[in-house]
Parts: sequence; structure tokens; C-alpha cells
Amino acid sequence: MAKIGVKELRTTASEVIERVEGGATYVVIRRGLPVAVLLPIAEAEDLVLTNTDQFVRIRREARTTYRKGKTINLRDLD
Repeated sequence: MAKIGVKELRTTASEVIERVEGGATYVVIRRGLPVAVLLPIAEAEDLVLTNTDQFVRIRREARTTYRKGKTINLRDLD
């Protein structure tokens, strides 16, 4: 992920947004510290959805089931 300072972002915002639309991602830096992330909306939606309570619960349950050995092979789903 590329880094971009706040000052540079202000002066090149339109160009940066076009790059983000094309798939680029940026960490916005202020005073040497990361303060924000710019990423395409599809990636942002995926990020938000993967952290919803329901998805997190399902993921935890699946990991517990896997650790207990209660899984099946995908080929056996037919």
C-alpha cells in the first residue's frame, strides 16, 4: 500500500482518487503517523462486511468446528 502525506493529498486529490478508482490503495500520513486509508469502494464494502457481528460469529463457529475435526471435504458435498 502506497503512503501519501496530507499535504500531497490536498494538492493531488483528483489524481489520487482516479488511481484509487483504478484499484490503488493509500495510507494517508500526517506528522509521520498513519491516519487514514484510501481504497476502492468495493474493497471497503468487503472490509466492512467481513467485520459485521454476524460474519464474525459465523467465522468463529467455523474455526471451532474445524479445530474439533467436524469438517467435511468439499468433494463430499455433491
